[in-house]
Amino acid sequence: MIRTENLSVGYGGKPLIENICLHLRPGQIMTLIGPNGSGKSTILKTITGQLASLQGTVFLDGKSALSPLERARKLAVLMTDRVRPELMTCWDVVAMGRYPYTGRLGLLIETDREKVREALALVHGEELASLDFSQISDGQRQRVLLARALCQEPEVIVLDEPTTFLDIRYKLELLSVLKKLAQRRKLAVLLSLHELELAEKISDIVVCVHNGIIERIGPPEEIFTGDYIRKLFDIQADSEDLFVLRGGKRLRCGRTTGTCAALAAQGAVRLLLTRTVPASASLTTPKGAKIEAPLEDCHMEGDSAFCSVRKDGGDDVDATHGLLITAQVERQNAPGVSIEGGAGVGRVTKPGLDQSVGSAAINRVPRRMIEQEVLTVADELGCEGGFRVTVHVPGGAEAAKKTFNPQLGIEGGISILGTSGIVEPMSTQALIDTIALEIRQKAAQGHKNVILTPGNYGLDFLRAQGMDRWGVPVVKCSNFIGDALDTCAAEQFQGVLLVGHIGKLVKLAGGMMNTHSRTADCRGELFCAHAALCGAGPETCRALMDCPTSDAYIAVLDGADLREAVLDSLLSAIQNHLDRRASGAFFVGAVVFSNQYGLLGQTSQAKELMDRWSTL
Repeated sequence: MIRTENLSVGYGGKPLIENICLHLRPGQIMTLIGPNGSGKSTILKTITGQLASLQGTVFLDGKSALSPLERARKLAVLMTDRVRPELMTCWDVVAMGRYPYTGRLGLLIETDREKVREALALVHGEELASLDFSQISDGQRQRVLLARALCQEPEVIVLDEPTTFLDIRYKLELLSVLKKLAQRRKLAVLLSLHELELAEKISDIVVCVHNGIIERIGPPEEIFTGDYIRKLFDIQADSEDLFVLRGGKRLRCGRTTGTCAALAAQGAVRLLLTRTVPASASLTTPKGAKIEAPLEDCHMEGDSAFCSVRKDGGDDVDATHGLLITAQVERQNAPGVSIEGGAGVGRVTKPGLDQSVGSAAINRVPRRMIEQEVLTVADELGCEGGFRVTVHVPGGAEAAKKTFNPQLGIEGGISILGTSGIVEPMSTQALIDTIALEIRQKAAQGHKNVILTPGNYGLDFLRAQGMDRWGVPVVKCSNFIGDALDTCAAEQFQGVLLVGHIGKLVKLAGGMMNTHSRTADCRGELFCAHAALCGAGPETCRALMDCPTSDAYIAVLDGADLREAVLDSLLSAIQNHLDRRASGAFFVGAVVFSNQYGLLGQTSQAKELMDRWSTL
């Protein structure tokens, strides 16, 4: 659809970017990313004919030369330059998109007016139609101008930073519209974005503009790696520079307790072998982020070296934020690295967790990180032999009381955790808003039924069970089940099916509509109470209260021959609370499963819903 060959772009005969070879096909979204001033807008202006190329050729639908009318019917453009038409309503501005089809007089017929209405509806701008374009906000102008571009019914649309003036809701809605148009109408979309998180979500092809060249072209999964993005934007990636975008906000990442322990161990082994106090330590996390942190309280006690790193939760602080994670390192006769937990580090007392019963609650990934850092320093200094690392957390026992470690069977302190090595913060309201937006979009597409699932486990289960055969859209609602149900009511859905892991959905039996463990974790109490109602004795109830995982609850019930009765009781309670939250606005049911046992049960209304959908 759009193809460039050896294209060079720039100003005043001076090239800014050379040898640009792009190929955008119908139905694809191609996104240009790169630092400010790298030339993204210049490329787009040259491709659209606003700037003359310095060298090379731009092909549109296989043709390098098109009349202005032909170009206008095939290509629509939305640039960041502020357009301020005088004495025009938003309807008038959108209607300008029909001029390639209206003839010399520019008179609109009913078909044209319907196209204007459709375009405004696509950008949720119906209420803007009668307003003076010069009097609306920047974000509203951006939506109206996009509607104008869509009104052209182009085969290609080019957009330069289209989300610049939009809040997070309208950013997501706009990009969702583009994605839908690309998929359904085979529209080719070429755009630039500075929001990397949005670029990753929407793009089929990502083009990286840097240092006067097209540095890299590929799918998002190849482009959006930590190391490359930091190189592209010249980010010095220590723990202070790492961030994620949530809800339009730049939220700083932190370092996990596992990363802190590994950094502390690195400092301690260096102190042990050199007798020199290091000021800081650095490492590369399993996710590829380079972390540097200052070392605190570095000292020797006899033959042991101690160094500490302070836990930093970033913009998502928790009970462990600010604790000192201390590594004690000493020599041992046995080769390799042995790792143990000291004061303030919890100990596993129940099966089913990352470490075996009796072990220190230092998970596998942090153990590998600690071992790697110790051996790397030893190799660097030419030291052979083994080392013993003991992790201590002063104040860890008190902090653990504010976590769910006691319920999990981890006693005496916190856990040393982290699979990625960094703490990625999450803006709760932004996530709720995003979920609500997705539900509203399904309603806008004409759907009257929806399946809600908390996460990826649910999606996998749905596919495995063939629940995608009904054509009912699926929305991930995370832990915010109550908020998702409220949105479904507001959007007048007729049927809502909730599909989720028993570990989350059992909480609904207690009326808890936010299933995050920080809010509540009453799984044991609920299983125990319903088991007692079904005739379970004290021994079974005690066993249920001691279970560390949801699968363990099922195993205990199986041992007492109570699985079916207790699950029926729980499902009945879940249905009652769902009905209460829905308040008659829609028909709702729930399906629960576990990874080990598969389908565990469904409420009566869930079965009725699925029977209805099977006949659609």
